[in-house]
Amino acid sequence: MSFFNEVYRPIAFQFSCLIHFTLKFVLLCSRIYMIKSYLRQFYLIPWTIWCGFWFFFLTGICFIFVFVLLLFNNQKCYQLAHECPTICTKSILFLWAIRVRQLGLEHFDAKKQYIFTGNHRSMLDALIVCGYIPNAKKFIGKAELVKIPFVGYILKKIYIPVNRSNKESRIWSKQQLISKMKEGFSMVLFPEGTCNTSEEPLMEFKDGAFETSYYTQTAIVPFVIDKADKLWHRTIWLVRPGSIIISFLPQEPPRKKDGVELEEMQSTVRNNMLSEYLKLQKA
Repeated sequence: MSFFNEVYRPIAFQFSCLIHFTLKFVLLCSRIYMIKSYLRQFYLIPWTIWCGFWFFFLTGICFIFVFVLLLFNNQKCYQLAHECPTICTKSILFLWAIRVRQLGLEHFDAKKQYIFTGNHRSMLDALIVCGYIPNAKKFIGKAELVKIPFVGYILKKIYIPVNRSNKESRIWSKQQLISKMKEGFSMVLFPEGTCNTSEEPLMEFKDGAFETSYYTQTAIVPFVIDKADKLWHRTIWLVRPGSIIISFLPQEPPRKKDGVELEEMQSTVRNNMLSEYLKLQKA
């Protein structure tokens, strides 16, 4: 017993002290990390205010230009009105210190007509596709925005409103999609139907984009946006500077028949987008 007290007890005491101080050190490091994390969030508040100022200032100017162009009521001014948001959104992203890298531009012609389908995980997605899809294009958006005075008039002219909870509104929007494509515009659709805030890379796709491709015999160009949700997540109203990738995938030609062929097309597009998204996440 005396041998144990003389030899092992001091070793056990030193070992327990080592564990104690190691745990305290780990706890201290975790607290420092949490403080730094909170500080990073704090510094994002003035940055987000800066971003908000430029967003409202530039979109206000853009709306004025678009409103004036639409008053002329001729085709050339109508087309110019659709180019104003592209210039505006590129300027906004530049002032927000968000850089967008485009991949796969060789997969489509900027002067031709397509249906662009992409993933939707961030509030930034609308700005990115507006500024970095070079084709003349229209979007589907929330019908509630059309009710805003002045702004609603402009939005009705340059995008297609839809009330997703109303079946008649969805049918009308599909008819408008086909009608506007006859005017030569490409369409940009998020086939998930809403912003994906889940842990899943992609939600299930809706049929709208693929039915429109069939009825208009227009090719689909899938695209994947990566890292946008890291800079501005849908559930957090703080904007971070950084880099985003928009990767365009090879065209999916329109199907000649509906039914099984459309389901196969939808599955192919989704699988290709999922594969590209996972690849970009690992890069």
